[in-house]
Amino acid sequence: MDKQKFKDFEDFVPTISDSENEVPDLDGSEDETLHPETSTKTKSKKKKANNSNPNEDIHEDLNPSFRFDLDGAEVSSGFEGWNFDGDKKLETNPDVDLDGIIRRKGGLIQMAGTGDSESDGSEKESESEGELALDGFGMGADEKSSKCQSATHEGDATDSEGDESGVDEDSGVESDKQTEGQEALMTAGNGSVSDIEDDSEEAKAEFYALEEESTEAKKTVHTNFNSLSLSRPVLKGLGALNYVKPSPIQSATIPIALLGKDIIAGAVTGSGKTAAYMIPIIERLLYKPAQIASTRVIVLTPTRELAIQVSDVGAKLAKFVNGISFGLAVGGLNLRQQEQTLRSRPDIVIATPGRLIDHIRNSASFNVDSVEILVIDEADRMLEEGFQDELNEIMSLIPSKRQTLLFSATMNSKINQLISLSLKKPVKIMIDPPRQAAAKLTQEFVRVRKRDELKPALLFHLIRKLDDLSQKRVVVFVARKEVAHKLRIILGLLGMKVAELHGSLSQEQRLQAVNGFKSLQVPVLICTDLASRGLDIPKIEFVINYDMPKTYDIYLHRVGRTARAGREGRSISFVGESSQDRNVVKNAIKSAEENKKQDTVVGRMVDWAKVEEINKLTTNKDDVIAEILEEEKQEKEILRAEMEVRKGENMLKHKDEISARPRRTWFQTEGEKKNSKVIQALSKGKKTVNSKKRKRIEATEDRSRSYKKTQKDRGSDQQRTYAKQKAKKEMKKKKQARK
Repeated sequence: MDKQKFKDFEDFVPTISDSENEVPDLDGSEDETLHPETSTKTKSKKKKANNSNPNEDIHEDLNPSFRFDLDGAEVSSGFEGWNFDGDKKLETNPDVDLDGIIRRKGGLIQMAGTGDSESDGSEKESESEGELALDGFGMGADEKSSKCQSATHEGDATDSEGDESGVDEDSGVESDKQTEGQEALMTAGNGSVSDIEDDSEEAKAEFYALEEESTEAKKTVHTNFNSLSLSRPVLKGLGALNYVKPSPIQSATIPIALLGKDIIAGAVTGSGKTAAYMIPIIERLLYKPAQIASTRVIVLTPTRELAIQVSDVGAKLAKFVNGISFGLAVGGLNLRQQEQTLRSRPDIVIATPGRLIDHIRNSASFNVDSVEILVIDEADRMLEEGFQDELNEIMSLIPSKRQTLLFSATMNSKINQLISLSLKKPVKIMIDPPRQAAAKLTQEFVRVRKRDELKPALLFHLIRKLDDLSQKRVVVFVARKEVAHKLRIILGLLGMKVAELHGSLSQEQRLQAVNGFKSLQVPVLICTDLASRGLDIPKIEFVINYDMPKTYDIYLHRVGRTARAGREGRSISFVGESSQDRNVVKNAIKSAEENKKQDTVVGRMVDWAKVEEINKLTTNKDDVIAEILEEEKQEKEILRAEMEVRKGENMLKHKDEISARPRRTWFQTEGEKKNSKVIQALSKGKKTVNSKKRKRIEATEDRSRSYKKTQKDRGSDQQRTYAKQKAKKEMKKKKQARK
């Protein structure tokens, strides 16, 4: 093909190689490579079959029993979820047996009895969903005949300042001042449903691709994966996973991604975003094989568990594709083992930002010079300040001529945040307004009022009510890891087996908690927002927000752990009296109204007398809880001392080898990290404690790009100065006139 034809398409990344010789032979099965002695027998059997019946001419790579179900769900019920294995060869370090300590103190024997042994099943404690949705939050209890839509719109308001609740504490009846400042509340806070983008229409038109491309992509409906023109090995991988129909986000993004265009995509949680970018990646690598081993794709995720899950998704989709290799680079796992994997330069590397930078700088034979595709999963989280320095460093290291794919369930980043990613006319695809809850999710809210001390007992009571036989999966979200740890001890003493997941655990403990929860060895997982994004564990029936999230976006990610891929689910949130908690509830109600799903947002009444009984049990165990924490602390200190002894022995035994290793470097020193945090705080308008430190940082900032005033700016400054002087003169004249 004449290369001159492509002179006007310098930024276009071709999917299929120009040379027909480089196109792989898809008619060859991987079985022929692995078992050449049996391949001839297979071919002879196929010839005989062709002679006898032409309908039996089925390729070896295809599963003859697989049929696309056009009316079925996205994933069949037989799917058991993704693996969270991490480093299988890694020897686990000894850890404190907290369950053993709790058992010695009399816990984890049997479920504590409080007189209610019945399971909630499919029924709620409330009698009427719509009515109690109003009563539970003081939203028009007197207007029982009114419809849910009008009443919920008026209810649960606070004033524009967020200081008064507008609700009578005792009666729960709506106050007269409730509607005052209501519109301001609807748009208040970062998590508001009705946030308006600051970007102008001109800026969006200049930055994004034509809107027609996005509209056309969303209009085109693919009823099965065959219509996407995917190769046989990829279709076979989809069939092995029981994927029977592309989801809307997959149907819209896969064709555009195959063209090599940049994409900014958003869809509700559980809609198949990981497969939406992994399928076209595998397809492109399959049709354009590399002549030399090199890393051509990097997938960045904010958490280690999500990276491990994405790695398993890719490996299973590419199960029948020859020659595509995967590498995992995340913190907390065996560094040497990851170095060994990356030394072979795998085609696709799934990583967290910090560990990827570590390997680029310190791992021999690994580089990112040949990267063709960059994927940023949970992109809105990655664009936040916590990852900003790492993301900027990665952008400076990888080639600028690449395809970039951004995916998230709450993708609402502004253009000035996206500029640093060097996007080239990205196609923006938002499926079913991404900032909303899943269609089959029932959102329940429990008004705790000022009974925060009863929350542990309330949690135990609800879990007993929802799942008395411990046969369902329940995820509990808390704000702080200390709360997660204490709740685990309290529930353990009450006889409930619970796991915790947060940043203070080692990676081995985190993976063990996720796998135990997935296999139902532990039915309850208490976690921080570490697990709120991306984790896809099938059949999570309930999500409980023990502590309400700070924003509506975080709320959506949390409740998105259930009701995934068309399944039903339920979330229960403990709502306090703060304006932050109430704004999240208000946004949930407003989103349900806008999508005509008012009946999915309900209030839940609680038998507080039973909760009080359970609370008496927990308060009597305060001394036992303190003893358990102290004993755990002592055992940790013993294990830490033993580890230091082993470390010293290794230093003496392998001193020469350890000293010969090159020292690992990092792109930021500890001092630079602290300075970066202070500068980010200053940019937000926050005051630093140490003014001298602030002045020193400001003095050392790079002033090379200082702003230079134009003639227009100087003129406007003069006008403002004249206006101020004129105002002062007029004030003096008025004062003199009064005298």
